[in-house]
Amino acid sequence: MSTKTAQVFDLSFKHIMHEASSIAIVHLINGIYKKNYPLDTAVEIWPSELIKKHPKTGRLKKIVTDIVIALDTGAGKDVYLMEAQINDDIEMSLRVFNYSVFIALRGKTISDDGSCMEITMPSPAVIYWETSKTKDFLSITIRFPGNKSVVYKVPTFKVLQHSVSELAGMVLLLPFYILKIREELKKSDRDSEKRKKLSEQLDGYIAEIGKVLEASNKNNYITEKDVALLLGRLSDMYSELYGDYEEFTDMDARLKKFADTSWSRTWDEGIAKAEAKAEKRGISQGINQGLLQAAKAMKASGEAMSKIMRYTGLSRREVIAL
Repeated sequence: MSTKTAQVFDLSFKHIMHEASSIAIVHLINGIYKKNYPLDTAVEIWPSELIKKHPKTGRLKKIVTDIVIALDTGAGKDVYLMEAQINDDIEMSLRVFNYSVFIALRGKTISDDGSCMEITMPSPAVIYWETSKTKDFLSITIRFPGNKSVVYKVPTFKVLQHSVSELAGMVLLLPFYILKIREELKKSDRDSEKRKKLSEQLDGYIAEIGKVLEASNKNNYITEKDVALLLGRLSDMYSELYGDYEEFTDMDARLKKFADTSWSRTWDEGIAKAEAKAEKRGISQGINQGLLQAAKAMKASGEAMSKIMRYTGLSRREVIAL
C-alpha cells in the first residue's frame, strides 16, 4: 500500500473516532478491550500531540499518537491508547511504550517529601487493518540491574481475521473491512473476470456491513449520525482503493442497494445537505470547464475525493491531475 493511501486510512480512523458518538466509542472500547462499561459512560478524546523536551538542549519535539481516550468511571478515569497500523511493524511495541509514558506523565503525582513520583500507564492496543505475521501480543522486556525484568505487553486486534458479524461489537472498524479483497485484487493484473468476481464479493461484504449497522442502530449501540459517518468514510476509502477499476463503480448505488429505510434516509439527507452546501459555494454541473473549476475549488478546500467525483462527474484520475 502506498504511503499516501496509508495516510488516508490513518486519517480516516482519526476522523471516525473524533466524530463518533460517545455511545459508539464506549461500544468499541468494550469490544477491543473486553470491558463492560455502560454505554452512557462519559468520554473524553485527549489531544494526540505530545511535546517532548530534550533534557539537555531544551529543544521541543512533537510526537503524534493516533487516539487517546479517557472514560470517566466516577471513581476516576480509565485511559486507553489505540494505535492503528496497516502492516506488520517490529517497532510498534516500542512506539506504543514511548507514547504511553508521555501520556502517563500528564497525570503524574509526587509524594509530599518529593522522593517518589507515580505514573499510571494507559491501556494500549494496536489495531491492524492488514497483517500476516503479527502475534496477539507485542512485547518489550525491560531489564533492570540485579537481573530484574518487566515485560510490557501490547494486545493487538487484526480486523481482517474476523468476519463482519464478529465485528458487530466494534462497528467503528467496519469501513476498513473493504480492504479484505485488496491483496487478491493486486494479483488479478488485467483479469477482468476475476476482478468482477472480487467486486461481487465486496458487494457481499457491504451487504453484511449494512445489516450490522442496521442492527447496531436499532440496539442503540450507535446513532444514525454514526451510520452516516461510517458510510461516508466507507465511500471515501472505497474510491481511494478501487476507484480506478472499471468493475468497481458507483459506490453510492452499492451502499443504497443494501440500505435499510432508516439509515438510507440518513445517508440521503447527508448527501442532500452536502449538495446544498456545494450549491451555495457555486459548484454547478455545467460545462466541462466549469466542472474542472468546481473540482479544483473543492480539492483546495479539502473535500473528500468521493464527494468531488460525485458532484462533478470527473474520474479519480482527472481529479488527481488537477
